[in-house]
Amino acid sequence: MMKILTLFDLPSDHFCTFAQAIFTNTVLEEPHRHDFHEFFWVEEGEGVHWLNGQPVETRPGDLFLIRAPDVHTFSVHAEGQRQRLVNFAFFTRVWTHVRQRYFKGAPVFFSSPAHASRRYKLDPDQLAAIRLAAGPLRSGLRDRLQTETFLLSVLALLSADRFHAEAKAAPDWIREACTAVGANRNFAGGMPALSRLAGRSPEHIAREFRRHLDCTPTAVINNARMSYAADRLATSDEEIVGIALDCGLENLGHFYRLFRNRYGCTPRIYRLQQRTVAQPRWSRTTA
Repeated sequence: MMKILTLFDLPSDHFCTFAQAIFTNTVLEEPHRHDFHEFFWVEEGEGVHWLNGQPVETRPGDLFLIRAPDVHTFSVHAEGQRQRLVNFAFFTRVWTHVRQRYFKGAPVFFSSPAHASRRYKLDPDQLAAIRLAAGPLRSGLRDRLQTETFLLSVLALLSADRFHAEAKAAPDWIREACTAVGANRNFAGGMPALSRLAGRSPEHIAREFRRHLDCTPTAVINNARMSYAADRLATSDEEIVGIALDCGLENLGHFYRLFRNRYGCTPRIYRLQQRTVAQPRWSRTTA
């Protein structure tokens, strides 16, 4: 007997649910399928996602597209561990409409039969963009417009080469420097760290960044800083001043200005928005 989850008792103008789920059980949850489409991404912790009988290790930043007939379940590795996911579930007819309008005839996203092609690894910029796009859903707006808008926002994000796509035509050293400055908190060192990573003078870097990326090295560094800050605000209880210092910013006012310019709100409000996630309303039937 297979457990089936189904959306039920939604207000007449709601087309989706948006929810947080936390798994702490080392024993596999009972496998289930559903009569709706969904996707989820991992915010915190590691575990195993069993999709149609195949185990897949899951880590923060992983995103999975799940079709209505898929059978899946979850577990964590050891006692005391937990994994926190954010789930977006929506009526299958929403995908049918979106596919016919934007992806007609193409076996993409939910239409792809291959499991691997429905798994994505999100970088901090992508995670931050998805969290920001989910704002209306988080505040309770779940009508067709907001449902399709969020879905299309995520699909557009997944369609694009978001990781410095604008640098594709740039020299290798620029792409490598942009990648390196976003990793292991290299951004905390500011321009001296970027100069060291690139092996070039600050003046040369500034000139070539303007030429190839149409931006300044400082903008690239601050972008990496704010992506890191947004991720820590959403996934940890660290003090804001500590996060600012980790970013290499001792002036808290400057940190707040950069964050507000990037995300349109203060770090505290951003954290509260990410922690306030409505719970889903599902019914369970068996067949």
